[in-house]
Amino acid sequence: MNFLDKIDAFCREHHISASRFEREAGLAKGLISNWRYKGRYPSYASQMKVAAYMNISVADLMREIPEDAVVIHQDEPDIVRESAVRYIPVLAGLPGDDPIEPDMILKHIPALPETLESADNCFAMKVPDSSMVPEYCAGDIIIVLRCPEPDSGDIVVASVPGDDPVIIRKLIRKKDGIILQPFNRHFDAVCFRSDEIDMYPVVFSGKVIGLFRDIKSSSESVTE
Repeated sequence: MNFLDKIDAFCREHHISASRFEREAGLAKGLISNWRYKGRYPSYASQMKVAAYMNISVADLMREIPEDAVVIHQDEPDIVRESAVRYIPVLAGLPGDDPIEPDMILKHIPALPETLESADNCFAMKVPDSSMVPEYCAGDIIIVLRCPEPDSGDIVVASVPGDDPVIIRKLIRKKDGIILQPFNRHFDAVCFRSDEIDMYPVVFSGKVIGLFRDIKSSSESVTE
C-alpha cells in the first residue's frame, strides 16, 4: 500500500472526493492526479500537509515508497521562492564548538518549514542504525537543533563512551542519572549514574526536530 492507496482509503472512509481532499489539506488543485498519472512523488512540504490532514506521521504516509523514487519539487505553484530558501548541511560526523569544516559536509538539504527560522543553528546527519525504528530508520536524514542541555523526553544525538560513540536515543532524566532509551527493543538502553557522567562525559550535540527521508531527489545535489 503506497501513499496514494492511503489517500484513496482515507477518501473512501470519510466519503470525500480527491478535490475536496486537496482543498482541505491545502494542496494545489489536481496535484493528486499529477502524482497518480505522471508517476511523481510529493515534495516534503506536500507530504507534511497530507500527513497532517490524515492525522498520521510523514513516515507512516511514505513508508512504502521504493528507494529509487524521485521527489519532484517543481510541481507546486506555491513553492517557496529560491531567495527565501535556507540550506542545512548534512555532516559526516558531529560538529564541535568550532565552525563546521567544509570536509565534514556531505551535501546540503533545504530547510523544512518548521526549522526555517533556526536553520543557522541546525545540522543534519544520517541515522546510523535502526535503534529508533519505527520513528527513524537507518539512512534517514534527521534535522538536529544544537542544544547542549536537552530536556527529558527529547530525542537526542549524543557522544558517549563505548563501542558506539555516537547514538540517537530518547533522553530520560532521573534523579540519580540519565537513561538513553532506544525505540527498537532489540537495542539496549544506555544508562549513566550522576557520578559516572562526571567520569565518562556524555556530550549532547542537539535534539532531533525534523526528519528528511532520504529518497533520491533533486535536493541531493543542492549546494549553497
